[in-house]
Amino acid sequence: MFYFFQKESVYIQCEVRQADDGAGFEIAITEPNQPERVERYPSSDTVHRRWLELQERFQRDGWWGPLGRD
Repeated sequence: MFYFFQKESVYIQCEVRQADDGAGFEIAITEPNQPERVERYPSSDTVHRRWLELQERFQRDGWWGPLGRD
């Protein structure tokens, strides 16, 4: 699932997904003018907790979202 956060006309893209090798989950984050970074987690619980932390951080920093998109 893709999610977007917006500030003015700039976006952050996040993808929460199962790891390609099937061992856990990943959050791929693409911020403006930055290369994509991928964080890996061993379980759905840990990736969900991290996702909630990221949402809080982005919103605290003035980003609006998440806006969902499949």
